[in-house]
Formats: sequence, C-alpha cells, structure tokens
Amino acid sequence: MRPADNPSRRRPRRTWTRDELLKSLEIIGHLHTPLPPILPPSPPVSRPSSPAPPTKRKYDAPSEQERSKRLRGLPDRRVLPMPRNEPCEDGEVREDPPVASSSRIPVAPGIDIPNAVPIRRPRRGRMDNRHYDLLHDKYHQQGRVLKYSGDSRFWSTFAVGKKEYKPLANPPPPNSMYHKYGGLIARLELVDALVCFTYAIWIRDYAKRTCYRTSWSTIEAFLAWCKQKWLSEEVIDAERSFIGLIYMIEGFIYARKVAYLAESQLGEDVAKLYDSMRVEVDQAATKAEQAHLSTDLNLGLMAQKAQGTPPMLPSPASIAPTNSANSTPTTRDEGTPLPHPAAASASQQRPPLLPGQHPIRGKLLPQRYREAPIPADTMDAMLSVTSRVSLPFLQNIREQVNSTTAAAHCLREAQATLNLTTLVRFFPTTFARVINTTLLPTEEYEPDIEDEEGELYWPGQSITGEGLGWVCLLGKAMIKEFGKAYGYKGVDGVVPKPKPEEAGPGPNGFHSQQRSGSTPQGYTPRGNSALTTPP
Repeated sequence: MRPADNPSRRRPRRTWTRDELLKSLEIIGHLHTPLPPILPPSPPVSRPSSPAPPTKRKYDAPSEQERSKRLRGLPDRRVLPMPRNEPCEDGEVREDPPVASSSRIPVAPGIDIPNAVPIRRPRRGRMDNRHYDLLHDKYHQQGRVLKYSGDSRFWSTFAVGKKEYKPLANPPPPNSMYHKYGGLIARLELVDALVCFTYAIWIRDYAKRTCYRTSWSTIEAFLAWCKQKWLSEEVIDAERSFIGLIYMIEGFIYARKVAYLAESQLGEDVAKLYDSMRVEVDQAATKAEQAHLSTDLNLGLMAQKAQGTPPMLPSPASIAPTNSANSTPTTRDEGTPLPHPAAASASQQRPPLLPGQHPIRGKLLPQRYREAPIPADTMDAMLSVTSRVSLPFLQNIREQVNSTTAAAHCLREAQATLNLTTLVRFFPTTFARVINTTLLPTEEYEPDIEDEEGELYWPGQSITGEGLGWVCLLGKAMIKEFGKAYGYKGVDGVVPKPKPEEAGPGPNGFHSQQRSGSTPQGYTPRGNSALTTPP
C-alpha cells in the first residue's frame, strides 16, 4: 500500500460554521466591478508536451501603434451600454469619419464635435420695432459696402489687357492673402453682401409680422449676379457649399412669398370665388335635373297616348284600288310604328358617372351627388359653369404658381451642396453650434448675427414661410469660419467707395464707378436672369 493511500494519515474533514465562512469571505472584500455575463472565448489549450525544449526570446517593446491596437482589441470588463443603431462585435474598431482631401480647409483636428457646446447666451426676447429698424439700416448699409467692394475687387482680377479690367485705387500688398486670393475674397464679399441684404429685409418683415413682396423683388437681380459669379468659377467642395447657401436663400424667399400670399389677399379671393362657384354649380345641377324630369315626363305621356288611342276608321283613299299610276308603294309592315325622335334620344343615353369617376371634388359637388351616381347630362351642366376673375387676381395666381415652382427648384439645388454632411466636414464649428442648441425654431430673433460662439439652429421647413432668419445666421457663420484661413475681415477689409467728386467719368461722361454687368441699382445683369415671376 502506498503512503498516500494509508487511511491513518488522512486528515479528518473540518465542519465550517456560518460565522466562520462569513469571516473568511471578508478577506476577499467587496467586488466593485463584477464580471460580465458573457466572457470572451478562452485561448487555445497548449499541447501537453513539446518535442523541442522551450527557448527564451528577447522581449521587444511594442510600438505605440501596436499598443493602441492591443488595448482596443482587449475585452472591456465593465458592462457599458452599446449604441442602439451601431452594433459592433467584441474587438471591432470603428472607422474614423472620412475627411475630404480635395478641400483647402480640412476639418480642424483639435475640435471634438460632440463636446464643442456653444455658449448659451441669455434670452433677450422680442425687442421693440425701433431696435429692428436700426438692425435693418445697419445691415443694409453693410450690404452696400460689401457689394461695391466685391464688384471692384472682381473687376481688378482680370488681366491688364482685358476690357473688363479696372485696377484698385489702393491695391492690397502683393504678399497679403487679399492679393493671393483676390477672386475668392471678392466672391466672399458678394455672398456676404447677399446675406446682409437678406437679413435686413427679413428683420423688417419680422418686426411687422408680414411679407413685403415689393421689397423682396429688389434683391432678385443682385442674387442672380452673385449666383452667376459663384457658378462661373471652378470651386472646391467647401466653396461649393456657398452655392448651396445662395440657392437656399433664394428658395426660402420664394417659399416665404408663397406662404404669406396664400394667407393674405389671395386666400380671401380664392375663398370668395369658391363659394360663388358652389352656388352656381348647384343651380346648374338643379336645372339639368328639371330638364331631365320634363323629358322623361313627355316621353311617358307620348308612350301612353300611343298605346291608348283607338284605331281610326279607314279613309276612302285607303280602300281605293291600288292600280293608280300616281300611288306611292309602301313596303313598311303595318304593325311596326315609326320611332319618335325623343324616344330615340332617350334610348341612346350615356351611363351615369359613379363617385370617383368625375373631376369635381370636395364641396363644389352638391351634397346629393357625393355618394350617388351622377347622370351624364347633369355632369355636363355642372362642368360648363364659368366665372369671371379680375386681373389682379389672375396675376396673384400666376405669381403663386411660379414662386412654388421656383422654390422647389432652388431647394433641390441647395440640398445637394449644403446639408448637415457638408457642414460637419467643412464647417465643424458651425455644425456644433447648430446641433448642440437649445433654441426653438421660432426664436430667429435671439442670436446676434455677428456672434461666432453662440447657438444656432438648422433652418426648418420653408413651407411655413419662416426660417429665413436662420438661413442668414447660418450663412454668416459659414463665411466667418471659412474666411479665417484666408484672413477675411468682412466689412473691415472692404475696398472703400470713393466720394462722387473723386470718381472718374464714365462711358457717357458721368462720374460713376459702374461696370458692365454689375447691379448697384438692382437691374438684372446682361445675360443673367433670376427665377423671377412674370408681371
């Protein structure tokens, strides 16, 4: 017997009490991070024996890249909630968001988009109309200054031999950003002027809670000029966002005009015309019903008369001999009477129209026919109803149709080049201000348009007629963020407009700085036209 099997050397089993077990467990302490219910798979079991003796290998310190890969590949002992719409497996490394390589301004590496919370300014509330009038005057004047500077700087970028070339009185230094990127600075000043003009007109509309269509028509020519300057240049992806901004401004202007025109005079005129047409359609249907009843009554009386009339006595001519040379032969059967014209038309009636088969819908259709078949002659009578309209009413209808079509076109073009995806790629600071916001869609008056750190809001649905203020605030933020890389100074870096006595004589002998194609007075440039509504 082996010593290990000797029963005399075995230790007797000790019986543990509950207090002793608890006291022993106190040594372990409290487990702060329990293990997850699902553990990662165990490593493969090594072989029990190896033919070759193990050799020691010199330890190589892992590189920084390998260490980060190992840390990301190790399972986390903590139980963390996984995102709902981004499932991933253990050890999977998510890809970084793509960064555009074709843009001059890459995404800033030091900005953490989710944590870049904008400054939340105190709510100011609605101000009095005097405050909004001052804002209108301020940004209308800034728009004029920027527009003149953009036009002058644009003409100075042409070659010296071109007829469009006009040098600046005080050109920027050759090594300055304004000299290197003169064309881009000119286009930035033009779109900046467009934002200022739009914001000035909108702020006055907002103060009066209305929409002055005549005021918005004054911006159409310059908008077309600004858009043409951006479309005629070869731009990169980041610059293409400003083309989307111009289209967004134009689309929101048309949508505002559509919404306010439908709620004002046009809506009232359409309601009056609709009510009068309802009465006339009902009267036409009643007359058609009465005519149909009288026709049926006459047909019935004639049929009853034809059946109840006794046979007449034969005339002498009928019993005369039939060998007369002047007699007319009769080949008709004596028992078949000739059909009456009214009876023939009644037999060829068209089938009635069932509900859903006729073009009249809604309250224009009389109540008695909304769920019943309509005779064809009654439908013809209702469709023949017409009404006279005034010339202003027709003009408003035409403008409404054209504005709706133009708004749809502009917003389709805008969403292709300016959206949240392009905003986060090329304007990360503006994107963070838009996403991490507590402002409401109706608080367009709250932010200061010159603020570069406050909250913003992505423009909402244009069909409401609102949101144009948010478009201007968004555009100003984009211009400021994009222009920093090129030293863009806005109003502080414009080309000063000379006084009238300092301006040289124009082509007609007048003192003017006007160039062909520019639009200081709001006229449409040659060869360009906006999506305007015809008169």
